[in-house]
Amino acid sequence: MTMKAAIGLVIAVLLGCIGLPMVLISAVLGGPGDCAPAIPNTSDQPSVGRWDTEQVSIAATIVYVGAAKGVPYWGWVVALATAMQESQLRNLPHLGESNDHDSIGVFQQRPSQGWGTPAQLAHPVYQAERFYDKLLTIPGWEDMPLTQAAQAVQVSAYPSAYAKWTSDASLLADAVGSAYGWTPGDPERCVSTCPQMPPSSGSLRPDSGCVAGISVLARAATWLTAWNGRPVPYLSSGDPSTWFQGYRRDCSGYASMALGLPGPGLNTAGLAARSTPIPKAALVAGDLLINSAPDGEGHVVVFERWTDQTMTAYVGYEQAGRGGTYHRVIPYPYFGSYQMTPYQFRS
Repeated sequence: MTMKAAIGLVIAVLLGCIGLPMVLISAVLGGPGDCAPAIPNTSDQPSVGRWDTEQVSIAATIVYVGAAKGVPYWGWVVALATAMQESQLRNLPHLGESNDHDSIGVFQQRPSQGWGTPAQLAHPVYQAERFYDKLLTIPGWEDMPLTQAAQAVQVSAYPSAYAKWTSDASLLADAVGSAYGWTPGDPERCVSTCPQMPPSSGSLRPDSGCVAGISVLARAATWLTAWNGRPVPYLSSGDPSTWFQGYRRDCSGYASMALGLPGPGLNTAGLAARSTPIPKAALVAGDLLINSAPDGEGHVVVFERWTDQTMTAYVGYEQAGRGGTYHRVIPYPYFGSYQMTPYQFRS
């Protein structure tokens, strides 16, 4: 038996142990190959922000199914936002004809509309698969605003309702994607050093820089939904016609915007020159992690908070890769072996 086959057998056994039908096991195992994430243990998830353990467990299942099917990160966000709107990430039972006809489960899919049988739709894995299957048939969905992509799948009577969940969906997609060793937004990279999800009790540390830090984070968060309801796409360009709100759309232009600096923004070397290196333990909200390598090899992340007291992972904002603006869990100092240095910006 090959290593890949052995891993597949183990996953099948685990899926069977949590009671999934074999038809679903076969479908889930048809993922993108060696880079597919490990099957999540959805029975015991920590809460994340407003979302309790049951809801995060549902989110983990939705993200896993998307990753296993090779769906890009934006698809995970669309699916999570849809489930948030339809069921608040709860696997709801059939509520009767007076409650939205025969809608069932996490995505409130209806047997009468061909989504599946009531028994099939009782499983979040099955519902997630059906959601992604339909999403992938929609031409150009990757470039649609969230509400348009979700509506194309769901055909809801309230099509504009999905957009308000964009930030929450991005947060959960990043949290559970990182926790299971899958770099959010970059399905071509496997990361072996990803952390656990942030605890619900995490908060900004009270200190003299807290107020300024909250302002930095508030500005950073605006780019998560500023591009027609989507994250601002990444682009490194000196052409002013490609900038957004007067700032370059690369990592340092984004960090400059978050810091409240004039556009188009400093580069990573300029940010490092305007900042003071600090110990890892001194990082607080609004500080930076910088690699100031030249020729486009540098990077910068806006620090929000540690995920726990071990300081092995943190939540940060960054502009990176094809996913654009991210708010996600990052292993310290960064994914893989890439080196970053903590800095405090001097205003």
